[in-house]
Amino acid sequence: MILGLLTVQVRPQLPVVVIIEAGPFITANHVGTSPFRSQPEIVPKIHGLVKYETAWIPEESFNCRNTNPYVSNNTAWSLVGGRTVFWGGCAPRFIDSDFDHWPFSYKEFAPYYDEAEEMIHVSGTAPTRPPFIRSDWQTLAMERLNRSGFKAMHAPVSVDTNSVANGYISHGFDSSVARLLRSGKLVQFGEKQGVSLVANTCVTKIDGENGKVTKLHLLQPANGKRYEITPRNVILACGGIQSTRLVMSSGLEKDSDVIGKYIGDHIFVQGLMRLKKPLGLPLYILIHATQKMPFQVQIQGSFEADWYSPYHSTVWLDHQSNGLNVLFYCFGIATVEKNNRVALLEDAGCKRGGASNYCVIYDRSEQDKQLIKQMMDSMPEVAKQLDAEVVRIQENPPGAALHEIGGLRMGDDPNTSITDQYGRFWRYRNLYSADSSTWRNQGAANPYLTITACALRMARKLVAEKRASLSVSS
Repeated sequence: MILGLLTVQVRPQLPVVVIIEAGPFITANHVGTSPFRSQPEIVPKIHGLVKYETAWIPEESFNCRNTNPYVSNNTAWSLVGGRTVFWGGCAPRFIDSDFDHWPFSYKEFAPYYDEAEEMIHVSGTAPTRPPFIRSDWQTLAMERLNRSGFKAMHAPVSVDTNSVANGYISHGFDSSVARLLRSGKLVQFGEKQGVSLVANTCVTKIDGENGKVTKLHLLQPANGKRYEITPRNVILACGGIQSTRLVMSSGLEKDSDVIGKYIGDHIFVQGLMRLKKPLGLPLYILIHATQKMPFQVQIQGSFEADWYSPYHSTVWLDHQSNGLNVLFYCFGIATVEKNNRVALLEDAGCKRGGASNYCVIYDRSEQDKQLIKQMMDSMPEVAKQLDAEVVRIQENPPGAALHEIGGLRMGDDPNTSITDQYGRFWRYRNLYSADSSTWRNQGAANPYLTITACALRMARKLVAEKRASLSVSS
């Protein structure tokens, strides 16, 4: 997990940012930009250093025993950079209707999308950043799909396609750790103004009093050492589930009716198409969601491999000219149900600083089940337009998409939400959440770009408030 502390009282006269990360520093780049990209014996070992198991279970299986009795059915990661070190790279925007239940509109949010796309180098979104994968055959395939009623486009991926010239070298595949290292702001903890990073350190508890966070309790699991720190401001960026779990286990919102609830994830259907003949070219098409088709399809190929593994999310970089297999991933918009929630579990050992002491209680709605059928029924027509046929398709369990939202729900009413529209907690004026835990719902798109844009929006708000307070002081 990552926890940002703004203006920590190490040197109160200077603004200092400290990033506290529960996991280790493993790599300075996304694996897709590293020399290990296509080495199937090495990449799983990297995952093995930082992954841990999680459980998403239906209500009927939950029995409130004191220790975690549930079979793990999902995986999460803890390292500097988080999942940005491993993610698949597709970075489209949400559509207008995805913001219908948010406290702000797409129109208000669009400038932050522009800024985020520039920052993480989303290809195909500006004249200077052409699509990363493009060909005449792909353009023809998109035209056929569009004539069939789908909204197909070159997949916008977070891979730098700016021209390499005049001293500019491509940044490759985006990851937050690479951006941090390139920023030039990284300093040794406590030395001077800037950003410092403390890895392998868990935040086990947040203390709050009189409407403010007053103390953080830290643990270094490797040596058992414990520390306390007094922050001025705290920003949670631990991911939808872990930010929620930390607030709940700290008892900060224990009398709230919505804390830990409205947990969601994409409906995830994946499958395999087989071409009639090799393309000889790479393929990466995005079929965008619409209001009538509330799911998105990513189509990647062609390969000799016949299935996707979360340990090889950049398989689409390894196109094989003689391959006949095309992978597709469908992400659908699930309904948001109040009773889908995080449940805390006791563990005297406090492994990983308590980060594993939870399960997610989650049930599909009838609407979700109908959408799964719609997603599966649509894929043969998609395959037809690619001159292929569907040979395998499956629904994955809740939580498998790794696109979790909710738990610290934002809104305009403190009685029905945990944070305001900028991620600031109603009850703790120096506590914020900068991840998808505050979202009321999500669109079908991968959340990476929208998380980045939300964080930028919150940062702009904090800077404006800080400047205003300094003006009043002076």
